[in-house]
Amino acid sequence: MKNAPAQKHRRLSLAVQVNILIILLTLSVSLLVVVISINNYHKAILEPFQRRLAELEVEEDSFTPYLEYFAGLFDTEEMRNAWDSMNTENDYFVDWLEQTPSFTSDDPQNGRESLLLDTIAFDLSVKEVMESIDLDLACAEILKDGVVYRVSYNEKKEGGFSRLEEFGREVAFFDEPPADYQSPVLTDFGSRSMLMRCVVFDLDGCEGRLWMLYDQTGPIEELRMLLLRSILYLLLLTAAASIVSVWLLQRYVTKPIIALARSAKQFEPGEDGTYCADKVSRVEIRAENELGDLSREIRSMQIRIVESTESLRNMTAEKERISTELDLAAKIQKGTLPGVFPAFPEKKEFDLFASMTPARDVGGDFYDFFLIDEDHLALVMADVSGKGVPGALFMMVSKTILKNNALMGQSVGEILAMTNDVICANNKMEMFVTVWMGILEISTGKIRAANAGHEYPAVMKEGRFSLYRDPHSFVIGGMEGMRYREYELQLQKGDKLFLYTDGLPEAANAGAEMFGTSRMIEALNANADLGPRDILSGMKSVVDVFVGDAEPFDDLTMLCLEYARKQ
Repeated sequence: MKNAPAQKHRRLSLAVQVNILIILLTLSVSLLVVVISINNYHKAILEPFQRRLAELEVEEDSFTPYLEYFAGLFDTEEMRNAWDSMNTENDYFVDWLEQTPSFTSDDPQNGRESLLLDTIAFDLSVKEVMESIDLDLACAEILKDGVVYRVSYNEKKEGGFSRLEEFGREVAFFDEPPADYQSPVLTDFGSRSMLMRCVVFDLDGCEGRLWMLYDQTGPIEELRMLLLRSILYLLLLTAAASIVSVWLLQRYVTKPIIALARSAKQFEPGEDGTYCADKVSRVEIRAENELGDLSREIRSMQIRIVESTESLRNMTAEKERISTELDLAAKIQKGTLPGVFPAFPEKKEFDLFASMTPARDVGGDFYDFFLIDEDHLALVMADVSGKGVPGALFMMVSKTILKNNALMGQSVGEILAMTNDVICANNKMEMFVTVWMGILEISTGKIRAANAGHEYPAVMKEGRFSLYRDPHSFVIGGMEGMRYREYELQLQKGDKLFLYTDGLPEAANAGAEMFGTSRMIEALNANADLGPRDILSGMKSVVDVFVGDAEPFDDLTMLCLEYARKQ
């Protein structure tokens, strides 16, 4: 059972992406509002109170006498007994307060009054501190023998200050170390937020403390409410903006894009692989923006694809027509070359084989051989300067003219001269052809030959091939009135003649290295004892191996004649 294809992960829609972006921007703005609000609170509200507490210089002389007095007061046995009896059936704490002598006057009759005055005097000292910097709370404590005593506590009320008298033992105003509050510190104090500072006095055998507090609960609560309202308003605004943006995106962006995507998907080729004009997108966004440009570009692109497809169809049809015609031309060209072997079965004096492999559909090389009479065999190897169809046409004309002149019984030089004059008379394309032509006298093995700018032939004598560097004349079709030098070549029984075009030595491999005449002679000698057909077949195999996958550059044409005189 085949596994089901993995579901393609789809990206979030544009509307969702924009919505997320708006939410992220809102959260960023909310965070910025929080930071700005807290910063403004610190600058506008908290810092002034901090400066007041930090800059206040408390005079120890205003507090030390009273703190020392109450330190001694709490250390008396009567005070401890009174404190232990407080809020019991035998509560005499108040009585003790009324009967305890004043530290400013030992008169028993004025003890209660003196005590109250002293208490008031102490409280007034704290009150002065409160009024000087408008404190909300203040408290005085003493630490003696590891025990904290609270000796006074004052609280700010509306319209002024009211005194709350408290005496306590082992009841500290604040449990944290006073040393941590030498500079003002914002602290949660019960249900309230207090800005606190503590001044510590060194007394005789004890430690005095003055706590000073500003209540920041109200400003902090107001700040919290302001932040909550701001964030709430921003969230509401974000929700509204998201709804509006989604609606706008759906109407003006998402729906048009979906329509464009659908039209693009529907634009697909038919069964024949071509595109039809009926499937061109009809979605047109008239807005002068990127979507409008995109819709027009998609339509224009699809129209161009249809036109290109039509043009490609026509080009393909034209190419197929040309290919058919070239194939027919190749067959016609091949039909003009002698292709039946053995060529002259009745002639036992020689054996002959030839081949032509065009680099393109049709070639410019040609070979020919024909009997002029019963004792003379004409051999032709030629290479036209052009390639393809023009070269093939010029080749056929040149071949026909050469053969017609040769059948008139002229010498090789005269045949080439007459052919040159005819071609030069109407050679508007200024093409030319190199030709090696020889006429073999079959009965004697003598060859009368001429070379019109062609490759050197290769001749096998005594079992070895070598290049025969014959005299060269000018090419056919290059200049009118040229004369061509003849020479004589004598073949003995078993000798061989190898003719070829430049497509053989100039065959190149992928590294642009040419085959060369040296490799050609080496390949010929490797098969020197074989017949003409096998010699050409072996040569073709060697060239193919050398060239490899490289594209052939020129036609490859070869002819081999083996002479065997009658006994």
